[in-house]
Amino acid sequence: MPAKTVIDIDGSEVVSAVLQKLLNEFPGLSPRQRVQFATLEDSGGVGFFPSTGAAIETEKESITGHVRQRCLYPFEVVYRAAPKSEAQRLRIKEFLDTLGKWLERQPVKVNGGDERLAVYPELDSGNRVIKSISRTSPAHIGTAYQDGVEDWAMGLRLTYDNEFDR
Repeated sequence: MPAKTVIDIDGSEVVSAVLQKLLNEFPGLSPRQRVQFATLEDSGGVGFFPSTGAAIETEKESITGHVRQRCLYPFEVVYRAAPKSEAQRLRIKEFLDTLGKWLERQPVKVNGGDERLAVYPELDSGNRVIKSISRTSPAHIGTAYQDGVEDWAMGLRLTYDNEFDR
C-alpha cells in the first residue's frame, strides 16, 4: 500500500496567498490582467490552481526535537482565451513560457526590457522559506471548448523548507 501523502495545511494557505501576490507582480501582465486564485471567467483570464496543497516530501527530526521538512506545492497556471489565429495561440504560449522562466528566476525579455525575479518573497508563517519554483510541464493547450475558448496550461511546483521544534 502506498504511503499516505501528508499535507502542510498552514503552509498551503500561506503559499497560496504569497504565490498569488507574486504572480500578480509578473512584469509581463498587462495593466488590466490579474491572476486569480482557483477561478477563471467563462470567456478569459489567468488563474492558478493548486493540485494537492503543500505536500511534505521529506521530514527529518533531530534527537532534540528540531524538525526539518522539504515541502512541495504543485500548481497549474491556466490562461483562458478565445484565440482567433495561430499567432494569438503562440502569444499565449509565449506568455506562459516567459512567466515560467521568470518564476524560475531566469532572465526574460518583457516589453522590450530585461527582467529577472531577484528573490522569492518571504512566507509569513513559521520558518518556511521558498527554495525554488520550477516548471513540471511546458505551456500547452489543455482544453478547447466548442465556443472557441481555450484553456492553456503550464504545470509548476514550488519547493519550500519548513523548520520548527516539537
